[in-house]
Amino acid sequence: MKPIPSAPERSTLGAVLRGRRVAAGLSIEGLAERCGVSARAISDIERDRVRRPQRRTLTVLLDVLDVPDDERRRLIGTTSVRPAGGELPDPPRYFSGRATELRAVGDIARRPSGDRQQATVLVVTGPAGVGKTSLTVRVATDLATEFPDGRFFVDLRGMDDVPTTPGEALHRLLGALGVPEQRIPAGLQERATAYRSALCERRALVVWDNAADEAQARPLLPGAGRSLVLFTSRRRLSGLDTAQWLSLEPLPPEDSTAMLRAIARSAAADPTELDELARHCGHMPLALRVTGQRLSAEPGLSVAELNRRFTGEQARLRVIDADTAGIHTALSLSYRRLGDDLRRTFRRLSLMPGPDFGPDPVAVVTDGSDEDAEQRLDALVESGLVAAVPADRYGLHDLVRDFAVDRLTAEEPDSAGPLRTSSLRWWLARTTAAGRHFEPDGPPSLAEFRDREAATAWLDAERGNWFAALRSAAAEGLHEPVVETVDALHWFSDSRVHLDLWPEVFRLSAESAARLDDPRTEAVHLNYLSWAQAICQREYASSVATAMRALDRAVSAGDPAQQGWALLYAASGNTGLGEHAAALRQRQRAWVLLRRAADPEGLPQAMASLGTSLLSLGRPTEALRVHQRTRCLLRDPRYPIAAFARAATDALNCRRIAGDLAALDRWPECVTALREAVARLRGCAMPAFEALVSVELVEALRRTGETGDAPAYLRRAIALADECDDPDLAGRAATLLAELSRDDVDPG
Repeated sequence: MKPIPSAPERSTLGAVLRGRRVAAGLSIEGLAERCGVSARAISDIERDRVRRPQRRTLTVLLDVLDVPDDERRRLIGTTSVRPAGGELPDPPRYFSGRATELRAVGDIARRPSGDRQQATVLVVTGPAGVGKTSLTVRVATDLATEFPDGRFFVDLRGMDDVPTTPGEALHRLLGALGVPEQRIPAGLQERATAYRSALCERRALVVWDNAADEAQARPLLPGAGRSLVLFTSRRRLSGLDTAQWLSLEPLPPEDSTAMLRAIARSAAADPTELDELARHCGHMPLALRVTGQRLSAEPGLSVAELNRRFTGEQARLRVIDADTAGIHTALSLSYRRLGDDLRRTFRRLSLMPGPDFGPDPVAVVTDGSDEDAEQRLDALVESGLVAAVPADRYGLHDLVRDFAVDRLTAEEPDSAGPLRTSSLRWWLARTTAAGRHFEPDGPPSLAEFRDREAATAWLDAERGNWFAALRSAAAEGLHEPVVETVDALHWFSDSRVHLDLWPEVFRLSAESAARLDDPRTEAVHLNYLSWAQAICQREYASSVATAMRALDRAVSAGDPAQQGWALLYAASGNTGLGEHAAALRQRQRAWVLLRRAADPEGLPQAMASLGTSLLSLGRPTEALRVHQRTRCLLRDPRYPIAAFARAATDALNCRRIAGDLAALDRWPECVTALREAVARLRGCAMPAFEALVSVELVEALRRTGETGDAPAYLRRAIALADECDDPDLAGRAATLLAELSRDDVDPG
C-alpha cells in the first residue's frame, strides 16, 4: 500500500480530504459508497463550499480516510463544525408557512405560570422530511426574548444505529448550562436530577432533537419550573404522560410553492409549473429543499424539464434525490429501525390501492389476523412512517408510499407481482359482495355483509380503494373480475348518482367486456356507461353514441332486452338534447322489445319514459295516463319484479306524475304526488334524488300557498345536497329558504 503523505499545515479541510482520497485510489463515488455520505456532499466539502459540515459527516470521512489523530484534531479545531450539542443551530434560511403551528407553540410558551409549576413539554412529531427540526429551531429563534436564561439544542441522533444515550445527552446539556466538567455527575439518575435542578431556577428553552423513543426521552423530561422543553421525533412518544403534542403535516400547496420559489430562485418560472413541481415533491419541506437547491445549483435545469422527469411513481424519489442524501435516505433511517415483521408489513402497505385503509386488507397481504394487523399498524404509526387517519384508519404520504414500493420491489422481487394481483382480487371480490346487496334479487344466503346498511357503509368508506383497485385490475388484464364487480355495483350506482366516478367505472367494465369478446356483456356495460354519461355528466351526445354502440352489440348477441335498454338510454340522451320526437320513437321501440323479452325491470321503465316523452311534446294528459298505468303495474303484487327495483321505479314515477299534474296546473295534486315521491325516495336511500324532489316539492307548495313545512324540507335538501357534493342544488334550496323567510316577514 502506498504511504499517505502528510498534509501541509495550512491546507484546507477540502484539500486534505481530496489529497487523501486520491492517495487512497478512491473516486468520489467510491468514497461515498464506503462511508454512506452522498457524492455531492463530499464534492462540496472537497471544494470548500460547505462552511459548516456536520460533525458526524466529518468524523466518518476522517475515519474512512484514516486521518491521523493530530491532523484530525487540527482539522476539527479549525473547521466550523455544526454543533453536536448545546449551541442552537442557525435558523433555517428558507422557511415557509407554519403560521398556525408557530402561533400554537408561542401560545404554549407564553401561558401564565406559577413559580414552581411543572415545566412545559411539547413533542413535535411527524414523518421524515416534514420539517420538525426547522420548525423547532425557528420557534427557538422567534422566542429568544421569552427565555432569557438561554436556548439549548441537543441532537439525540435517534435514527442512528447507536443513538445518543440519555446520559451523554444530559452531559452535553449540563455543560452548555454552565455546569463545570468536574461537577457533572457520573450516573444517569444523578445527571437527570442535576438537569432538573438547573432548569428549575431558569426560564430556558431546550430542544431535544430527533428522539428515538420514550426510553431515550423519559430521562430528559424536566421537573418544576418555567422552562419549555421541545422534543422532535418521528415517533409519537405517546408514553410521555406529561407532554403535549404537535403533529406536523406536509405544507399547504401555496406555502409549498413559495418555499420552492425562494430556494430555487425561480421567480421567472411559470407558476403552474412550480405548483406541479411542488405537488411532485408531496409538499414535504425536505423534498422541496432538495429540489430547490438542485434547481439553484444547476442553471441549465428548468422547472419544466424537472417536471418531465417525474415519469412514474417509483421514479419520483430518485428524481428528487438525484444522488443526494434526501428523502430516500431519511426514510431509510426510519425503516432500518423497524423489526423484520414491521418492515414486511410496511413494504406491503404499498399494495393498498387507495389513500387510506383499515386493518382487514392489511391482514390479507400479511397473512395474519385483523387484530395482528391493527397492532402492527399502530406500531408503524408510532414509528412515524404511517399516519393515523380519523375513523380508525391508516394512510401513507405519497413519498412514503413510493419508498414502500421501492422496498417491496427490492426486497421481495418474486412476491411483489403475485401479492399485488391477490390484493386486487380481494378488493374486487369484497366490492362484489357488497354490491350484491343492491341487486333486485338481493345477496346470496351466505352474504359477507349482514345487511344493505353495512354494505353501504363499507362501499362508502372504501370508495378510494375499490375504485383504484378497479382501475389497476383493468390495466393488468383482470377483465372477468372487473366485469363481475361492476355488474354488482350497477344497482348501487342508483343510490349514489352524485358521484363523478361512474363514467370511469362503466368505461372500464365496457372495455374489459370487449376484451372478453362477449357482445351481450359488452352491450350491458355500454348501456351502463350511456346512463352515466347522461345522468352524471350530462354529456348527452356521448350518451346517445354509446347507446347506439350498445344497440349494435345487443343485435349481434341476439338479445332483445339489451336492445330495448340501449334504445331507452339513447332516448334519454336525445331528451337531454331536446330531440323529443326522436326520443319518443326510440322509447316506443324499446317498449315493444322489452315486452317481448318479458324484462320485469325494463317494461315499467319503458312505460314511464314513454310518458316523459309525451309530456315533453306538450301532451300532459296522455303522459299522466301512461304514468298512472305504470304506477298500477308497479303496485300490482302479482307483477314479478324485485322489491328494490319496484320501490325505486315507483318513487321516480311519482315524481313523473307530479310533473304531469304541474303541467295541467293541478297543484294540490302535484304536491301530494311530490310528498309521496320524497317519502319513497327516502325509503330507497336515494339522497341525490330526494334532495332534488324536495326542492321541487317546495316550489309546488309555494304555488298553493301552503308552505308551513317547506323550511324543514329545504334544510334537509341542503344537507343532502352538501353530502352529495351538489353545490348548485344546495344553492337553489338556500335561495328558496331565504325567499320563504322574506315572505314570512312581508307576506304582501
